[in-house]
Amino acid sequence: MFANVVADRYARALLNSCPDLATIERVKDEIVLMHRTWEASAETRSFLQNPKIPPQMKIKVLDAALSDKLSPVMMKLLSLLIEKRRQDIIPDIAERYTEHTDAVRGVEHAEITVAIPMPPDLEKRLVDAIQRFSTREVEVALRIDPSIIGGVQIRMGDKVIDGSLRHRFRELRRTMLAARLPKFVPDRNTDI
Repeated sequence: MFANVVADRYARALLNSCPDLATIERVKDEIVLMHRTWEASAETRSFLQNPKIPPQMKIKVLDAALSDKLSPVMMKLLSLLIEKRRQDIIPDIAERYTEHTDAVRGVEHAEITVAIPMPPDLEKRLVDAIQRFSTREVEVALRIDPSIIGGVQIRMGDKVIDGSLRHRFRELRRTMLAARLPKFVPDRNTDI
């Protein structure tokens, strides 16, 4: 929880240090690249997290390797994170920064989950319907998940529309369990 709060503060500060939308977009690409590098490269993580290497040495190495590839804003963030020994929250900062930049750009994310791949025309109609539902631009990600059995699930922020068969079966089960019919006790005087 604490790491999320700290990451959010760094992400907001990073966003506020960008003078224009072009810089915001460039820094977004760079922080996402740093996040991917962090996740994919055990060597990079090991180097940045090694307590035996002094922070100033790490900063010099990063400056030599990345100063011509990354914006000054990003280099300053990396230096600050290394000085404060918080380089391990780079993935969290990347996620928060992406969320904040999407809010600035007026972009909302939607995730469509289906059991099997949809025909392109049906996918387009569904995406168009989702776009009409939102007042902002919507970026859609399509996922295939056979466990939903059929139907579709749509997630947009904190809203979920669950039209999956799995969900309907669960609802049916809940309804049937809630009905709790009385036990049938045969009358002793009758032959059954």
